[in-house]
Amino acid sequence: MRKKHFFTVLFIFFASIIYSQEETESSDSTLIVAENQEAELAYNRGLVSFKSKNYNQAIIDFTEAIDTSFRFSKAFFNRANVYVELKDYKTAIADYDSALLYDSELLLVYYNRGRAKHVSNDLEGALVDYSLALEKGLNEPNAPYYCGLIKFQAKDYVGAVESYTQAIKINPKYANAYNDRGSSYRKLEKYDEAISDYSQALRLSPDLDFAYNNLGSVKRKKKDYDGAIADYTMAIKVNPEYYMAYTNRGSAKCDKKDYDGAIKDFEKALSIKADYLFARNNLGTAKKNLKKYEEAIQDFNKAIKIDPNYGYAYLNRGICKDELRDIDGACEDWKKAEELGVKIAKIYLQECN
Repeated sequence: MRKKHFFTVLFIFFASIIYSQEETESSDSTLIVAENQEAELAYNRGLVSFKSKNYNQAIIDFTEAIDTSFRFSKAFFNRANVYVELKDYKTAIADYDSALLYDSELLLVYYNRGRAKHVSNDLEGALVDYSLALEKGLNEPNAPYYCGLIKFQAKDYVGAVESYTQAIKINPKYANAYNDRGSSYRKLEKYDEAISDYSQALRLSPDLDFAYNNLGSVKRKKKDYDGAIADYTMAIKVNPEYYMAYTNRGSAKCDKKDYDGAIKDFEKALSIKADYLFARNNLGTAKKNLKKYEEAIQDFNKAIKIDPNYGYAYLNRGICKDELRDIDGACEDWKKAEELGVKIAKIYLQECN
């Protein structure tokens, strides 16, 4: 019943030709010569406005450059980048299309258009654009990395591993790619490979709290509860407000039947995030295991208040009611749990017939 942080939070990275970045093939900040001087001057004014974050003026300048020289692909590209900054992704994509219409070899356009589609939730279109950029020779590790995120979301874990591996090949120090490849291996139940990747991510970036959390979760799968607790503790050391790590550490303590220690962790998680459903349910479960049934029921009540469709809280509350000889209440809860898709509730319902 735990929510684990399996992969890196999606971050937005748009490459722009006006900023100097080592990973892009044409990202200098020099002024561009267009087909005529008027277009060139307007374009260069746009670069200055863009760099100073005067986005409305940058649009005016790039538009003037395009109106003066309509095949000015880089002006379309940079105007699209401005629209991205303004979160107008639909207009940005249209400008990226125009840039490619006049120069199909601007590889960053494929990548940036893919990012715009990605944040617009057009995952299929984003995957096509990232792949095109890579096929055409873009040496940008974020392109295969984002492919990996999309494939992971689609539960294509084998494909995700391939994409993260490609990102790592381009940038061997890409800690997030190691972490997320580890999560893909975890889904494939290749736990040793997952541990290796999470560990490498932490060697490269020791402050990745979620990598410690993920490493602990794999060790729990391997029943190395002490190792898991140690990793969750490291996640908490890096980020003392990491309520998921407290919850997961509490769950590992439950595995060791250290219910008192688990209760302290669940309560700490709830002190950070009072509506964290999984910590509330697990707190009730730990109390149930200590035979504190009435206290446990109060926690399951609170879990159900947070999410009335959380079937496991009904299941567990029913077990507590059964222990307190409230058979009718128990049967009612188990029936509700079954309706909400908790298959094991069917076994408990046999007692109600």
